[in-house]
Amino acid sequence: MDPAPTWSAGRAVLSCSRQTRICSGAHPALVWRQSRRVGPAADGNAQMNRHSAFADAVAALDEGDFELLRRAVDERCCREKHGFGTLAEAADLYRTDPACPSCRAASPFRDGRTAGGVQRWRCRACGARFTSLTGTVLEGSKSDMATWCRFIGLMRFNVPLDAMAEELGITHQTAWEWRHRVMAAVDGYQDRIVLRDLVWIDETYVNDTDLHLGYGVARKRGLSRQKVCIAVAIDVHKNPVAVVCGRGKPSSARVLGALGGHIAEGSLVVQDRERAHGALIRESGCAEEAHRADVNDPVYLERMAMVNNLCSWLKRYLWRFTGMSMSNLQSYLNWFVYLFRVKQDSERWPETARVVRHLLLTEARFRSST
Repeated sequence: MDPAPTWSAGRAVLSCSRQTRICSGAHPALVWRQSRRVGPAADGNAQMNRHSAFADAVAALDEGDFELLRRAVDERCCREKHGFGTLAEAADLYRTDPACPSCRAASPFRDGRTAGGVQRWRCRACGARFTSLTGTVLEGSKSDMATWCRFIGLMRFNVPLDAMAEELGITHQTAWEWRHRVMAAVDGYQDRIVLRDLVWIDETYVNDTDLHLGYGVARKRGLSRQKVCIAVAIDVHKNPVAVVCGRGKPSSARVLGALGGHIAEGSLVVQDRERAHGALIRESGCAEEAHRADVNDPVYLERMAMVNNLCSWLKRYLWRFTGMSMSNLQSYLNWFVYLFRVKQDSERWPETARVVRHLLLTEARFRSST
């Protein structure tokens, strides 16, 4: 039987029949035994240290065969993780009955498959032939599903383009185009969001120089035309909305144009006494709860915390894309809102699989100008 551990002042000493390890100044919980581990961990280590029966065979493969093996392994890993391993499998899973892209007629009949296994269809009304990927941002893609899933996984964490390109073995331009393909499928996503019950509204501002022109440009003080206004709102159910609202201090018409239709009638709107909010609240048929914006007022800080936190998250998100063209700002806001909602349902629906499903169910296109 191993002797009980003994502790001395200033150092922890653990004695055992196999070995004694002395850690100067260590806490007892951090003292570890360096002898051979037992149990499941030991079995795992043994598996890792054992010579693989495939190592020699893999090492003997030429470059072409090794690439085929890598793709086969990636496909299987993708299938086990997400439920589909190829574009054809994903399309069969999520796009089972597409409408005709020419005449919009429903219920086409099957017309064989492409060389890649993607289902072909023929329209009963006009006779047009198309595939399950026609009209989606994945149409014409030469990359496999595993690469797309890895890209979407990186995009969910807003990884920089250079890192994406290096990780996936693609060019910076390709990574940029893929990012905007995905965003093109999300454009218009906010149009159908309606906030209900208890709703907070506010504005946040970003410098145009931060986003497009970079550093070194003189900035004007205050809410000048140099600042881009973003109208933000969120309800008690944590459904957000973020819409570009022009430049400088917003007018009633601009706020109404940005958030009008996004707030259900009868909701209670909490706001910071911004005059431009009045028309929106009246037109939406809502009650209001107004607080003067004062960072020293604990009541204001408590009641406006939800929307203030949203503004903070949004700004930190946008800082990752310094250098974007302002014409694409709304697309980045749409992606922010989409990810916000996707993460809320991550326990019910795996995030990457949900994005792939959205790409396949949404008809969208993106064509680079370069």
